[in-house]
Amino acid sequence: MEQIKKILDEIHGAYRESENQCREILNTRMKPEKSLGVLEDLAIKVAGITGKPINELKKGCHFIASADNGVIEEGVSSCPLEYTRIVSEAMLNSVAAIGILCESLNIPLNVIDVGINGHIKREYENLYIEKVAMGTKNFAKEPAMSHLEVEKAILVGINMIDRKKEFDFYSNGEMGIANTTTSSAILYALTKSDIDMVVGRGGGLCDIGLSKKKNIIKEACKKYDLFNSSPMEILRCVGGFDIACMVGLYIGAGRNKKPMLIDGFISAVAALVACKMEPKIKDYLIGTHMSEEPGMKVVMEALNIKTFLHMEMRLGEGTGAVLAYPILKAAMNIPKIMKTRDEVYEILK
Repeated sequence: MEQIKKILDEIHGAYRESENQCREILNTRMKPEKSLGVLEDLAIKVAGITGKPINELKKGCHFIASADNGVIEEGVSSCPLEYTRIVSEAMLNSVAAIGILCESLNIPLNVIDVGINGHIKREYENLYIEKVAMGTKNFAKEPAMSHLEVEKAILVGINMIDRKKEFDFYSNGEMGIANTTTSSAILYALTKSDIDMVVGRGGGLCDIGLSKKKNIIKEACKKYDLFNSSPMEILRCVGGFDIACMVGLYIGAGRNKKPMLIDGFISAVAALVACKMEPKIKDYLIGTHMSEEPGMKVVMEALNIKTFLHMEMRLGEGTGAVLAYPILKAAMNIPKIMKTRDEVYEILK
């Protein structure tokens, strides 16, 4: 944990002066003040991250953290365990949703095997084998991870950002059967919200399965005294390697002063854990879409971050986040290219 603490200490907040400079530039452009709404907000946000009032985001890349969760033994998912491995490889072959979207938008896709219970046997240049273990333990019976395991998984994410420093911004998603259970458990422990607002059907649980899922989460929070535990301990006891890796991705983005796009529910829960560990990480996060998973409203309210896409999606994988790439890039061009009234009059003389 000392290594992670040291990295967290290296994270500094946004450049507020650059935000103000970008805001002033936008207010001089030939348009009503704040008339471009989210586009202006994004330009100002990125100015705060980079320390420059005018920016250009040329290259972004997407990360998928893939891992299995031992709590699947409790019947909390309608999908079989092998789906994590199979869908992860489908992503690499651009036939799963995120692979199709990344290829359509020309976004580099990176899959990180941080804890799949099995092996992807083929070799792929964009597959990173960083396996901490063959999935987590069943948190209904024992803590999901050891102290060493949760630290290793977080460091995988931090180190991935360091390996991809050539990119201007990032996004993340996940693949892990039963990870709406792990993420809901984390959110329930962190926010103490109504269990019915936090826990959804995930991959399509029936009423009996949903009730069981809620009870397992409530019992685990009592068993490990999670309402009185640190974010790291909550993550260790009921989280997953995929979520821990995404926590590391957020930490790494903050340390390197790069924007990180939040995807849906599970990605947002990882963001909340990272912000609880170091609040300044929030300065580097950009919300994208409002997932249909019920806990999404709870987690985004806890983060106090707005989304701007409403696509009625709840797949995960980062499918919502990558759709924001063109919008984010376009937003940078408003303060850069748009002219003031006097400049426009001069051009059109």
